[in-house]
Amino acid sequence: MSIDVALTTQFSDRVHIEAQQGKSRTRPLVEFLPMSGDEMAYDGLGSIEATEIIGRVQPKVFTEIEHLRRKISRRRFSVNLPIDEMDVKGMLQNPSSRYPKAVAKAMERQLDHVVIGCLDADVYTGRNFGTTVTAATDGVITVDATGGLTYAKLLEIKQNFLNKEVGTEVGVTKTLLISGDEHTALMNTSQLTSGDYSRQYVVDKGEIIKAVGLDIVVFGASVNNPMLAVSGGVRSNFCVTSDAVAVGMSKNMEISIDKRVDYEGVTQVSIVGIFGAVRKEGVQVQKVNTTD
Repeated sequence: MSIDVALTTQFSDRVHIEAQQGKSRTRPLVEFLPMSGDEMAYDGLGSIEATEIIGRVQPKVFTEIEHLRRKISRRRFSVNLPIDEMDVKGMLQNPSSRYPKAVAKAMERQLDHVVIGCLDADVYTGRNFGTTVTAATDGVITVDATGGLTYAKLLEIKQNFLNKEVGTEVGVTKTLLISGDEHTALMNTSQLTSGDYSRQYVVDKGEIIKAVGLDIVVFGASVNNPMLAVSGGVRSNFCVTSDAVAVGMSKNMEISIDKRVDYEGVTQVSIVGIFGAVRKEGVQVQKVNTTD
């Protein structure tokens, strides 16, 4: 006579979720906008200069200002996780409590993929979005740090922003998105870790969270689907301001738990997210190439 293993094995009421990024790390860096259609126009204005009036009783002279329009296309993502009662029999008092966390983590990571993907993507501009603008044409600067992410390269990034008057206003932050490999390189940079240069005690804390005024955000390099793409041995890192990206959010990331009547003993945990992202202005972004 066979015996059901689930009846003879004691199961823990705790479940470990595999190590993974759980929250979006770019969420604090972007502007979220409600989006109702398949496409959304993000409008901006160019810069202008004041002109001096010479003499008295002069006619008004209008100043032209450039109207900038960029397309946000919404994209739909979902995670549908089936739960067979045989998988959780005797394992959890409330099996649905762990699975929503897993699907929510997946959607949070997808948001980061969309945001980072738009940083050097083509943008569609014009009244009817008929003009394609590349990242380079848009003003995205590429910093070559394939010889190493050094203190000098950080200063170069900072100088590029300063020369373009980017991020100089109060409340605008600048964030460097790197992997663990680049973080290790920075930890080996004496100007950032030595007490002769810094009083932040980076070595004692074990990580660098800020360097030359740039906030540091680190992503995994050895995960299944890395945030920072590697091509030909070169990793694309980015430095962005908090005014660099607009995200159109068409649907909140809502989790639903439903019984699947078309399957025996199956419950479905689902999450759907509908959103898109666009780079607002090229000079708000720098691409930093390093060697993988």
